[in-house]
Amino acid sequence: MITEKDFCSVLLALSRTLPRFKAWDEMAMSLAWMTFPEKAKQDLTREVFLYAAGQRRLDPSPPDDVPLDLQLLNYVYRNRDGRACVDWGLKADLPDRMSRPNVFNPQPVPGQVVLPPEEPVTNPLLQGVRW
Repeated sequence: MITEKDFCSVLLALSRTLPRFKAWDEMAMSLAWMTFPEKAKQDLTREVFLYAAGQRRLDPSPPDDVPLDLQLLNYVYRNRDGRACVDWGLKADLPDRMSRPNVFNPQPVPGQVVLPPEEPVTNPLLQGVRW
C-alpha cells in the first residue's frame, strides 16, 4: 500500500525533473491523492511507484493528454486502449520488468509473443580450434 507521503514525494520530485513540466504545488498534490484510484492505492508499494516514475522518465514518447499521476499507472497496470485499467490488475510480468529498471520497458503489443532469452549456442567442433 502506498502512503500519501510517498505518493506526493515521488510526484513532486518527478514533476520537477521532467522537461517542459510545471512542478506541482500542495493543492495539486492533494487533488491528485484524493482522486487517485483506491485500488491503486492498495495495490502499489513505494518500490512499484518509484519504478513507474523511472519508466516515465525513460519513456521516449510519454502520453501528454493524461495527468502525471495517471500516466504512471500505464507502466505497472494492464492496459486497455492505451490506458491503464486498474480493475484488470498489475501487469503479469511486472516483477520481470522491475528487474530491469534502468531500461525502458515498452507496452506489450497485442498478439506479440515474447520469448525468453536463450543461451548462445556454440559448435562443439570449434571449441578445440585455436583462433
